[in-house]
Amino acid sequence: MSVTKKRHARIKNLKTKIVEPKTVENAELIGPPDTMLVIVIACLVIFGVMAIFSAGAPEGSEIYHNPVYFPIKHIAAVILGTIFLIITSKINYKIWRPWTMPIAMGVTLLTAATLIPGIGRTDYGSSRWLMGLPIQPSEFTKMATILLVASAITNSKTLFSRKMLDHLLIVGVMIAIVLKQPNLSIAVILTLITVSLLLVGGASFRLIGGFGLSSVSLLLVFGIENLMHGYQMKRITGWLDPWSDPQGIGYNIIQSLYAIGSGGLFGAGYGMSKQKLFWLPFCYTDFIFAVICEEFGFVGAVLLIGLFLAFIYRGFFIANRCTNHFGKLLAFGITFSIAVQAFINIAVATGVFPVTGVTLPLISHGGTSIVITMGMLGILLNISKKRIKKIQPQEEKYAHIR
Repeated sequence: MSVTKKRHARIKNLKTKIVEPKTVENAELIGPPDTMLVIVIACLVIFGVMAIFSAGAPEGSEIYHNPVYFPIKHIAAVILGTIFLIITSKINYKIWRPWTMPIAMGVTLLTAATLIPGIGRTDYGSSRWLMGLPIQPSEFTKMATILLVASAITNSKTLFSRKMLDHLLIVGVMIAIVLKQPNLSIAVILTLITVSLLLVGGASFRLIGGFGLSSVSLLLVFGIENLMHGYQMKRITGWLDPWSDPQGIGYNIIQSLYAIGSGGLFGAGYGMSKQKLFWLPFCYTDFIFAVICEEFGFVGAVLLIGLFLAFIYRGFFIANRCTNHFGKLLAFGITFSIAVQAFINIAVATGVFPVTGVTLPLISHGGTSIVITMGMLGILLNISKKRIKKIQPQEEKYAHIR
C-alpha cells in the first residue's frame, strides 16, 4: 500500500472514532473591567479623601486633639473598602444569586438587632448602630434589597409568583425595621430601588401600586409616632421656610446655603472654608458637598457632579450590555442605588430636599457606607468584564493531519 493510501486509511479510521464533533472546552475568556468606571471610582475616592482632610480637621482638633483623626479613619475605611472591591470584582457575579436568601435573612436580623436594648446604640435619636461595633447595618439593606428583587424577577415565571411575593415581603420587613430605627431616608432609598428594579424587570403598574400602598402603610404604622411628635414635620417646615427658625430647625440648611453661595466660581481655596469652623454641623458627613462648593466653587461642584454623572452613564451602559438577566438587573440596581443616594445628599445640601441624613457616596465620612459601596462597585466591575465563550471543536485538534 502506498504512503498516500496509508494516510487516507489512517484519517478514515480516526474519523470513525469521532461520532460527532464535540466541544473540548467551553471556558470563558474574561476581559478586564471597564476602564472608565475604574477611573471614575478612583477619582471619587481621591476627591473624598481630600474633602475629609479639609472638612474633618476642625472637629478632629477640637474633640480628639488630632486634626487628622477623621482622615485616618476615612483612609482606613477606604483601604478596607478597596480590599472588598478587589475581592468582589474577582468573584463571578452569578455566585451571589443562590446566596440571596441567606444574605437577606442575615442582614434583616442584623438590622433588627439595633432595636434591641443593650445591643443597639442610639445616637442623635436613632438606633442605627450596634453597641461596641462601628457598623451601621442599615447600609447592608441596600445590597440585600437589590439581590432580593433581582433574584425574584429572574427566577419567577410571573411577577405574582410565590418567590416574588416572598422576596418582596422580606424587603418590606427591612423597610419596616429601618423606619422603626427611625431612618426614613434609607427606607425611601430601599423603596425607590425596589420600584425601579420592578419597572426595569417588566412589572405592571398594578404590582408596583400594590407595593407602594404597602410601603405607605408601613410608613403610617411605624412612622406615625415621629409624625405625632413633630420629628419629621419640623424638618419639612424647616425646609419650606428655614428663616422661620434660623437658630433651630432651619439652621443647617441656612449654613449650607451660606457655604455654597460664598464659594463663587472658583471657591475660597482648598482648606479655606469658614463654615466648617463649627458653623455648619455635620460638615464632613451630610453637608460635605457644601464645604466642597465653598472651597472649590462652582467649578469644583460641577466637576464632582460630572464624576457622578459619568459613573451613572457607565453603570447603565454596563447593565444594558450585560446579556445575563440577573447581571443586568444587578448592575442597574447598584448604579441606581448609588446615584439616588448622591442625588438626595446634594439635593439636601442645596435646599431642594428636607434634611434626611444621607451621606454622599465615596465622599462623606462613614466607614460602613464606604466599605459597602466599594464592595457593590466591585460587583459592578465584575459584571463589566466581557465574557466570551471559548469553543474549541474536536476537529481542530486533528487539523494538522489533513
